[in-house]
Amino acid sequence: MSKKKESSGIKKGDTLIGKDFSIKGRLEAANGSVRVDGYFEGELIVGGDLIIGESGNVVGTISAKNITIAGEVQGLIEARGKLELMPTAKVMADAKMVFLIVEDGAFLQGQCEPLPRGDLKERGKALFANAAEAES
Repeated sequence: MSKKKESSGIKKGDTLIGKDFSIKGRLEAANGSVRVDGYFEGELIVGGDLIIGESGNVVGTISAKNITIAGEVQGLIEARGKLELMPTAKVMADAKMVFLIVEDGAFLQGQCEPLPRGDLKERGKALFANAAEAES
């Protein structure tokens, strides 16, 4: 049985900071994921996954399970799972992560430090070795 994806790609419980938004401060999302397509300055703490879209610009400290960056980030990054830099990413930050994926064309300036792998269940769904486990 296949699950139908919503056309917007945003699921219930997820947060979207749109292209036209500019936010300064602290945002903490214990559950769900966050997508930033606008400007965010401050501290961004996400219990799930964080996506910085191509038009997204983040200045400050970010922490999430898995982080995918296609836009710009300056500051500090902590990914408890994987940190993925897309070809359009421009990152000037010190980063801690379990896995680092840098696609051809991405820009990365800063120090990288590995985090301990820990339990497989603590990492993001995209990192599960068994697809059946990811569904649970």
